[in-house]
Amino acid sequence: MYIVVLTSFGIRTIDGGFNWLHVLSVLTFCTLTAGLWAIRKRNIRAHRSFMTGSYFGLIGAFVSVVAVPSRRIPQLAIHELPLPGLLILVLLGTATLTVIGIAQLCKPRTVQTAR
Repeated sequence: MYIVVLTSFGIRTIDGGFNWLHVLSVLTFCTLTAGLWAIRKRNIRAHRSFMTGSYFGLIGAFVSVVAVPSRRIPQLAIHELPLPGLLILVLLGTATLTVIGIAQLCKPRTVQTAR
């Protein structure tokens, strides 16, 4: 996520400036940093809140990019059909691995005692 946030500052407006979306990049950078700080301090509730907020922000950004027909992703879906299909497969694979990871985290751990 840090790589995505930092590279977003390389995307500028036509006149070379920043716009309001870069404020969201700064916010995402701050919430990621706060989430990492919270987990280092073993504050799981705060970490979960920061990471959930970052995740939903990412989902919102994705939906806003896809929802505007003049943007690149909808145009790509119209003109280059195999590539969006591949991207969808990658996203489904990522979602599957995320669900598996969450299931592993939710499993009760068995404690082995030394005899």
